[in-house]
Amino acid sequence: MKKMTTAIILLAIPVLVLAGPRKKMKNHPMPEKRMDMCEQLNLTDEQQEKMHDLKVAHQKEMVPLQADLKLAHLELEELIRDGDISKKMDAAIKKVNDLKASQFEKQIKHRLEVGKILTDEQKAIWQKHRTGRGKGRHPKGHGDGHGMMGENPPSE
Repeated sequence: MKKMTTAIILLAIPVLVLAGPRKKMKNHPMPEKRMDMCEQLNLTDEQQEKMHDLKVAHQKEMVPLQADLKLAHLELEELIRDGDISKKMDAAIKKVNDLKASQFEKQIKHRLEVGKILTDEQKAIWQKHRTGRGKGRHPKGHGDGHGMMGENPPSE
């Protein structure tokens, strides 16, 4: 019985360690950084209100699109798994591509709408922030650009 208890405890320790609090990703955009950007832009109350309205409208538009894209990916994966090389596969690929294109188009239009709210000085700050995300990184600022688990260091 004592050996069984010891074995359970030894198995439980790694599980508890893995289930513990996780560190935040270093390059993940944090709400504090967004607040810093708002402070840097020095937005007026009216600009803040317009930005908020644009953000909510954009998110409402993107949620169903993201859901449709996820479903389209799942349908495509099923066809791939079944080895279906037919017109269904072509249609599924086209659907995924069309949804991605629509998503990209909406993101660009949203960015342009946000830009219309800003003054020329604010646009310069905003543009500098957008382009300063880091060379070789994911467009959304995720990861370090070195592949999975830090492999494939940059060649310099």
